[in-house]
Amino acid sequence: MEGILKEVLSQEPTKTLYHYTTQAGLLGILRDKHIWATHTQYLNDAKEYLHAIDVVIAEIVKRLADAVGDSHRILADMAKGVRGIESTNVCVCSFSEERDSLSQWRAYGGSMSGYAIGFNPLHLAEMVRREEFYLAPCLYKAEEQIVVIKALVDKVFDRNMERLHNGETLISENREEWINAAKLILPRGGDLVAFLHRYAPILKDKSFSEEKEWRIISRPLMCTRERFGFRCGSSTLIPYYRVPIAHSDLTLKLDEVVVGPTPHSEQSCRAVRSLLVSQDLEAVPVEPSAVPYRNW
Repeated sequence: MEGILKEVLSQEPTKTLYHYTTQAGLLGILRDKHIWATHTQYLNDAKEYLHAIDVVIAEIVKRLADAVGDSHRILADMAKGVRGIESTNVCVCSFSEERDSLSQWRAYGGSMSGYAIGFNPLHLAEMVRREEFYLAPCLYKAEEQIVVIKALVDKVFDRNMERLHNGETLISENREEWINAAKLILPRGGDLVAFLHRYAPILKDKSFSEEKEWRIISRPLMCTRERFGFRCGSSTLIPYYRVPIAHSDLTLKLDEVVVGPTPHSEQSCRAVRSLLVSQDLEAVPVEPSAVPYRNW
């Protein structure tokens, strides 16, 4: 089961990965050499993270039915420990294997001026490694998600049982009792929360499967970090993290830029080519969308 968990987060992309964005997004990414990763609770679908929590709790509840003694208490603590973890500063940035997707243009491309930036997969993977973040494909099938969650629950449960037998303990309802006993206090649920921060962002509802999404997933971040910031949203400030996509020793590598549906396709392609030349990316191909979508 340990191998399943490692495999999910160690997959390397082999195809160009596309980030759909607006005019402002394209300009900011190419000029600043950063891409924004948004806090998980401020994504378009705020229920995404909660979906994974629900799957975990459902798995634990199944096991609680037959558990007794220490096993029951550990499982109960694991279930309680994941409540409220969505407020932690974990940020994600989305990419798609699809280069010209109608649903993506509608969702992320703006009314009639969107772009799909095609990132070289090896370059993107290297940038993520340097940040010590994760880059992984989303899982949409319920059976795949359950396999991962079962492996995760098994791993954490076994660790917690081992710690208990070694004289350690999880936080119980009576915290004072454990503190007075001078025992090591571990977070409620053990490592379950830490693992969920890695896996929850890639467990998505099957209705989004056509997106073929990959995600950069940050580790939990302090809001005082240099590249952690806040931007204006429609109804609230939105926390985000600026992920570098180039370094002094590693220049940005793009495979192409696709110009989304627009009433001015030729002019838009020319403008993007000029922008790329200004950023020393003149070799990057620029292609217009072939999607017959009009919103004008």
